Amino acid sequence: MKFIRKFLDKITEKTTSGPARFINPLFEAVNTALFDPDIPVDRSPYIRDALNAKRYVFSVVIALTPVLMMSTWYYGYKVLLMLLLAYGIGGFIEALFAYFRKETISEGFLVTGLLFVLIFPVTIPLGVFAVAVVFGIIFGKEVFGGVGHNVFNPALVGRLFVFLSWPRAVSPPVYLKPTERLFEYASSTIDAVSQASPLALFKGTGVSSSFSTLFLGPKPGCIGEISSLLIIAGGIYLILMRVVNLRILISILTAVVLTHFILSLFNTSMMPLSLQITGGGLLLGAFFMSSDPVTSPRSNSGKYIYGAFIGTGVVIFRHFTPLIESMMFSILLGNAFSPLMDEAAIHFRKKKESSYE
Repeated sequence: MKFIRKFLDKITEKTTSGPARFINPLFEAVNTALFDPDIPVDRSPYIRDALNAKRYVFSVVIALTPVLMMSTWYYGYKVLLMLLLAYGIGGFIEALFAYFRKETISEGFLVTGLLFVLIFPVTIPLGVFAVAVVFGIIFGKEVFGGVGHNVFNPALVGRLFVFLSWPRAVSPPVYLKPTERLFEYASSTIDAVSQASPLALFKGTGVSSSFSTLFLGPKPGCIGEISSLLIIAGGIYLILMRVVNLRILISILTAVVLTHFILSLFNTSMMPLSLQITGGGLLLGAFFMSSDPVTSPRSNSGKYIYGAFIGTGVVIFRHFTPLIESMMFSILLGNAFSPLMDEAAIHFRKKKESSYE
């Protein structure tokens, strides 16, 4: 490993100037990903303990790997093809912007590229998926100044653009038996399938999927929704690694339960609470997207408000709108109001402190 580090250090130093400087961000990114350079940061995420930004990113990748493996086993090799496409396109765009800004590539694109795959159904055409990656990286991150400056989650920005432009392409696939795994989807021209996730099934027919399907999987929907158990296991790992902020997670789940209970008092046809929590992308969003330290509030009080806002929004969107999956909209709205939540939390804290004087 020392030989590799010396080699990368030498290559990185030699490519900082001259005609070969355009490849400097690539070697710098590999060096940062493999080793632990002593470089202070000037923008979020700020890590104040032994868990630096590099280990933060790789903890999320490790937590999502079982979900990716089960999805690949069930849906086929198109999942890996999408992952290569996301990393290839995303890495190229980030390297291009890093070159012109004279900066290094952030290892955060490893998580962003993985999330791009997990928030889409396997039936999405690869061309549309590529557009989502390009749009999400450029307009969700780079136009704001890159990592640490983005207001919105880049993967969700790309998904929102595709949802508004090609809504049928975001429709999840039908539930297939294990003997009918989607190996053929790599060359399929199917744009969408009408029968979809457990949430869509309940909204259309009033029939709820079994708890074993909802919790253990595999269940239809987006690639990352395949098993609630694996998502929770990965989330617990992130909690133990102190990556997931418990304030946001607890407030999201509490808000979902309370909002569901209140609406159930006025509507007896509400979906079961188990379906509300495990039937769609709520767990995936709560554990792996809402706690993004860049797009979420920085104050503790703001985190509670942010989580409650997302959890309440999910249930309201699902109940009062035709939207089947609403975690995307709730998180993006939470991202937009995140600075305001911080300002409100700071204002009330100062007001409270002044009352003691």
